[in-house]
Amino acid sequence: MEKINYRNDWQISSDQFDESNLAKFESIMALGNGYLTIRNSHEEVYPLEKRNFFVAGMFNKFSEDEVTELAAFPDISKIVLWINGHRFSLLQGKTEEFVHLFDYRTGESKRSFIWSLDENICLRFCFSKFVSMDNKHLTATHLELENLGETVDVVIESGIDGSVTNTGSQHFEEGEKRYFDKKNLYVKTQTTESDVVVAVACRHHLSVAHTTRARMARRQIYERKQFQLGQGETATFTKCSLVKTDRDLAYEKETYLKESLLTELDRLSSQTYEELFEKNQQAWEKIWTEGKVQIKGAIRDALLLNFSRYHLHAMSPIHDPRMNIGAKGMTGEGYKGHTFWDTEIFILPYFIYMYPEWAKNLILYRVNGLEAAKKNAQKNGYDGAQYPWESAWLSDGETTPEFGDIDVVTGQATPILTGKIEHHVTGDVIQGALEYLKATQDEALEEQLFEVIMETAKFWCSRVTWQEAKQRYEILDVIGPDEYKEHVDNNAYTNYLAKYNLDHALKTFEEHVGTEKNKAYQQDIEKIRAVAEKLYLPVANEQGIVPQDDTYLQKEILDLTSYLADEEVNTIFLDYNLEQVNEMQVTKQADILLLLSLFIEQFSEELLLKNWDYYYPKTLHDSSLSLTTHCTFALQLDKIDLAYDLFQRSFDIDLGANNMKSSDMGIHSASMGGVWQNVVRGFGGFSLEEGQIRIQPRLPDAWEELIYTVNVSGAKLEITVTADTILVKNLKGSVPSLVINGKIYSIDKNQLLVKR
Repeated sequence: MEKINYRNDWQISSDQFDESNLAKFESIMALGNGYLTIRNSHEEVYPLEKRNFFVAGMFNKFSEDEVTELAAFPDISKIVLWINGHRFSLLQGKTEEFVHLFDYRTGESKRSFIWSLDENICLRFCFSKFVSMDNKHLTATHLELENLGETVDVVIESGIDGSVTNTGSQHFEEGEKRYFDKKNLYVKTQTTESDVVVAVACRHHLSVAHTTRARMARRQIYERKQFQLGQGETATFTKCSLVKTDRDLAYEKETYLKESLLTELDRLSSQTYEELFEKNQQAWEKIWTEGKVQIKGAIRDALLLNFSRYHLHAMSPIHDPRMNIGAKGMTGEGYKGHTFWDTEIFILPYFIYMYPEWAKNLILYRVNGLEAAKKNAQKNGYDGAQYPWESAWLSDGETTPEFGDIDVVTGQATPILTGKIEHHVTGDVIQGALEYLKATQDEALEEQLFEVIMETAKFWCSRVTWQEAKQRYEILDVIGPDEYKEHVDNNAYTNYLAKYNLDHALKTFEEHVGTEKNKAYQQDIEKIRAVAEKLYLPVANEQGIVPQDDTYLQKEILDLTSYLADEEVNTIFLDYNLEQVNEMQVTKQADILLLLSLFIEQFSEELLLKNWDYYYPKTLHDSSLSLTTHCTFALQLDKIDLAYDLFQRSFDIDLGANNMKSSDMGIHSASMGGVWQNVVRGFGGFSLEEGQIRIQPRLPDAWEELIYTVNVSGAKLEITVTADTILVKNLKGSVPSLVINGKIYSIDKNQLLVKR
């Protein structure tokens, strides 16, 4: 029996209960809507589960010795059942016809099975649940319980459990627990350090005659409903829950967290599960209709795309410009909910070209975080604004932990240096923002970004070192995207991003001549110009190889065959520690190749190929960011078969059944954005160069058809690619011309058909 069944383009299922694999399904089947996410734990409790409920932006620091993290909320997913005095668990008795299905099109989870404990107890369970995309504060769970055996006594215990922790760190106070009108369970509490007030309320509905008793315990409030279920009878149990915080944009006064919340719960609880789900389904369908991407002819590829798109929306707080996307979304405790460069380089393009109005909020998060970036620079002895390697709430500053996993040689915890010297994130922020401006011509946001661009340029001016003998500025002692190389000088990726930032500061400054904004940076502009002109940019050597940094090409070359064949990542650290790997030509993820991909117009095709041939065999892909970057790059070299192989390998990062532990701490957010880039920018051939749309598809043989939409400068196009034709429809706005396979075309009567 397969561990994971890939049913169709939108659905997966597990057809067996295996406690050892619970965390995998909790992550990949997580329920979310961008405001909140609930790991898809079973309603009944198991020792190996990791039950989590997160709300975007809700960060808290447990102690001064720890960094802030996304706080695990009071749990609303647990439902305890007792059958004839026996606590229901699939670890006991006999389970038949088990199916746990998730639909990525609607965000609904369904689980059904027949469970028997003895000759008298036999019941069919059917659980359904969703987190509403229609009402971002709502979750709903439905249980249909059919008695296939003798009459049984049933007890259902359900409510709000505030005893949950982030692996031992408790982030909430005891709070206020209330039972309103003998039907509404309510908890109001606040985080212990960030002092954010939250309210959680729920109500139950049971279809058969029963008795109810409410109970309170430490950090818990729940109802205990007891009833008899006769042979052949069916009972239904529905739970509606709402969560709100005083960080919500809608919050104005305290009644928002009690009176209005309870009123809303009354209204929602008067509707059936099916009625609430229908509104959720419509909200999801609106998203899929507005931004269309569809692969025909390859079910697993289409499933990977739809899985990725679902999670991009489920994890992204695009409703609030004070929040951003975590490296694991909100699907687990991995990376503590922190935001990295992943957003700008891997995820943001999806929203820029599919949903530009939502992309704007992701960029405004960086605008709103400018003051914290200035403080971060000052703390580190620099000028201007230095964006943190790991970000949480706007005012938190740098949130990178000090130590990581065990050093196999010393036996000590490995120091984490990324927060101290992985500085390319500041350039990544600018790169992402400028790509948005290029695609949208958003003049209002361009004005808001003026100070961000200038202050980050000031940071680079203070970060460089003047080398008198070489008559140039260099950037020393950094970590690039390849985090297996620490304390290197002149990481090419970092230097090119800094140069890009500096050049745009000069351009922006000139565009604001005579304004008050311009005057504020008069004393800085000559230094910015000097650094931009004299900053060292690594170039290709005689062999055509761009050095990743000053010493990479002189390091020892290691045979990586065994590590590349391993299904798990980071296995090189079973044999070497980071200090040793630092002295080898071993790359964690795309570094030079990512640089070349971002600035591809600056490099010849011959140089691209030589650097691929050199760096690709030395890359372990120990980061989920790596495969999608290499896939798109391979397509630039017309290596379609290899690119398709790399694309399919992305399936295994989260969806694959070969490694059932890969997603235990959450899914891999950046990979989701990378998958879209592979499909649309890679195989679909879409690019925007100097304001002109270009389409040069490279479909794999397995795909019958690819359809995708893109938004550029207020216009919206739908592109359909087959083996023989390219059909472009102008759905909104106007596009004067576009380039298809190197030829310029005009769209006549909102439609253009080109034979390949």
